[in-house]
Amino acid sequence: MAALSLAQYGSGAAITALLHPFGYAKVLMQVGYEPLPPIPSTTLFFRKDILINPNIFKYIGHIKSVDGFFGLYRGVVPRVLAGTVGNIVQYNVMDKIKSKSDKTKEVGEEGQSGQDGDVMEWVVSVAKESAEDSLVRCCGVIVSHPFHVIMVRCMVQFIGKEAQYDSLWSSVKEIYNHDGILGFFAGLVPRLIGEVITIWATSYLTNAIHKYLMPDKEMRAYTGAACGLVVANFTYPFTLVTNIMAVNGSGLKGGEEPLMPFYANWLSCFAALRRDGDLKRGASAFWRVYKGPSQPSFPPQKMSQTPSRRIEGRSYRGFKSA
Repeated sequence: MAALSLAQYGSGAAITALLHPFGYAKVLMQVGYEPLPPIPSTTLFFRKDILINPNIFKYIGHIKSVDGFFGLYRGVVPRVLAGTVGNIVQYNVMDKIKSKSDKTKEVGEEGQSGQDGDVMEWVVSVAKESAEDSLVRCCGVIVSHPFHVIMVRCMVQFIGKEAQYDSLWSSVKEIYNHDGILGFFAGLVPRLIGEVITIWATSYLTNAIHKYLMPDKEMRAYTGAACGLVVANFTYPFTLVTNIMAVNGSGLKGGEEPLMPFYANWLSCFAALRRDGDLKRGASAFWRVYKGPSQPSFPPQKMSQTPSRRIEGRSYRGFKSA
């Protein structure tokens, strides 16, 4: 069993490392860093002229052109550690919960059988399962969050070419000296809220579909994953705020004015993003509509290499009329 668990953790870490460049580029998008000029395009319907930011592959290509191939893996060590530590903690907490409870999960038996059972009993059963899953997930997130903060800050170093977070030890020292113990848990609250909402919404949605729409067990294999994707789309703003708050006020160029406004807390960050219509920033990897202060006429005006400037709480790189 131990060998199997080790193999699972190893394969998970390998996949995480393999896909790391995509997560790296996404984090930079989330903090509002756009090093490449927008390009002209048209909407799918009505063929309206718009500007779009380059897709994630071009973004990754830019990172590689600046830092080389291995630069694409900036922050991969804390990311792998965060995932591995979180999974180990969740596994052990769930094992403790199961060892103290002899109950059989009735959600998959009674709640999904399609029979006319007691609705309240089904609701309580799903709630109990969701509460346990939430406890397990929150324990894993809390313990692994310091590695998540290190990962985000290590990635954001790309913006200002800093080196404070080049190693785990230097990262720990920098966070402690600059922010104290609480710095290791920057952005934790919105992350926990997003995780709990995702677990409960996904659980109820999945079980409701199984109970009322899919009585046939053979058709249920991918329902949970599909529901998880739908719910994650709605809870994405909490992920966005988590990563912004992890770096905001950290002393890194990418987390300070004028590139990023200072937020007193995660609620002020959430409110500012909602006001600016940016709660989905970084969510799309391909169709990324440019949200500049104004849409220039076509053809697009020249982009000059001027210092970045802040416009209405957002950072834009050197957009200047020729």
